[in-house]
Amino acid sequence: MKKMQIFTVNHYLTNGSISGKRFINVHSSCKAFGETGLLRVAKSILQYGLAVAFLLLAALPAASQQAANPLTPELLAKYAKTKFKPTEEKIAIASKEKICLTQAIYHEARGEPEDGQWAVAQVILNRVQHPKYPNSICGVVFQNAHRLHSCQFSFACDGKSDNGGKGNRIVRESWVRAGLIANTAFKRFQQRDHLDTLPVTALYYHAARVSPNWATAYQPVKKIGAHIFYTPL
Repeated sequence: MKKMQIFTVNHYLTNGSISGKRFINVHSSCKAFGETGLLRVAKSILQYGLAVAFLLLAALPAASQQAANPLTPELLAKYAKTKFKPTEEKIAIASKEKICLTQAIYHEARGEPEDGQWAVAQVILNRVQHPKYPNSICGVVFQNAHRLHSCQFSFACDGKSDNGGKGNRIVRESWVRAGLIANTAFKRFQQRDHLDTLPVTALYYHAARVSPNWATAYQPVKKIGAHIFYTPL
């Protein structure tokens, strides 16, 4: 529709069917559509012909909408109250969330089968939706990270760098694989498409080689690779 409007204007200006001065007057009229749009269209049909009237009709919805929805201080305050975030900020947050998830998959399960890596990602995303845990991926992954060797995921509080992928080909490939899983898991999470490796209630896991006391208070649901996963009783 937009291309047709541009063609019509150029056509009439070029061929002299409507003078530049008249077109400016018509354009000015478009700005006042909020009050008497239809009346101006009818008048334009008589003065300038159907082509210009079509242009005015095309401008009517946008002008009316702008008049009906002004960006007032009250509307801005409402956005702020509902934690409105600009697109740039949303992109930055999403990028950070995916990095946190990649780090967790890499450090916690890079030597595990692919199902085991998906399962670790699912435990983290399950926690994000649980009221007992922080409501962000980075918040869950780095919960209590300030307490040395006393956090939720051991890599987050061992005093070492959390970045991965630096080393031989196997290490680099492990980092890339963790990133691919994290990106897909995050996208599905945003779409409310739950991963199905584990139940949505699975919130815990530990290495099968150990038997922590806390595990007796939970229900084991699956063993994948070197990890056992649990849900609350």
